[in-house]
Amino acid sequence: MSDQSLRKFGMVCGIIGPLLLTMYFATPAFVSWPNASVPPDQLVQFAKTHEVVFYLGAWLQSTGALLSVIFFLVLVQLAGAQRHLAGLITIVAVALLLTVVVIEAAMLVAVPFGAANNDAATVATTFALSNGVFVRVFPLAPATAVFAGTAAVLFRGHVLAIGFAWSALAIAALFELAGIAAIFSAAGLTLAIVLSIAQEVWIIAAAVGLGVAARAAVIPTEKQSIRTDSVPHSAY
Repeated sequence: MSDQSLRKFGMVCGIIGPLLLTMYFATPAFVSWPNASVPPDQLVQFAKTHEVVFYLGAWLQSTGALLSVIFFLVLVQLAGAQRHLAGLITIVAVALLLTVVVIEAAMLVAVPFGAANNDAATVATTFALSNGVFVRVFPLAPATAVFAGTAAVLFRGHVLAIGFAWSALAIAALFELAGIAAIFSAAGLTLAIVLSIAQEVWIIAAAVGLGVAARAAVIPTEKQSIRTDSVPHSAY
């Protein structure tokens, strides 16, 4: 795949992925999502009447995260950083991130399964694990490593404007602070949620930047082609 095609592919993944994640995070606001502290019997009833919501949520989260991971891998490849430390850190970090996401998705799917068997204990446990636990674990290593590694890749490879590298580094540092703070206070949890939104905005903006760069690379080629065609050929 050429660099131009790779940039376009990365742009598509970098836009669709965060949009799916936004749909996932916004869903609870439209279905009267219960608090994890409600009685197990109420959770069982909610899971039975909203089974599709849990399955859809798991799909949105897993697919959105996968597309976002592909976007980060595209950045690594475009920068030629696959064999450098920065690239290796990013590759390992996105694998860790996807693992955490899939585990949470599995917990979401387990809720309606438990409800179908009237297993209140399983419903209460998996619901609690899938609500509030991920947002505390996510900043501690996966998010921090992904954005720190990506920042190093961008500083090295100049795939995007340098501002994306600096902003990725800032997001990485803030994620680490939020992860530590979330252990001790609700303020840290709030910051982690805000940063989760910020990272989606960053990915979409970077994806658009990648697409603009792909288009900019095409224009000189088209101009050169026009110039070549316009040069008169000698007849022999």
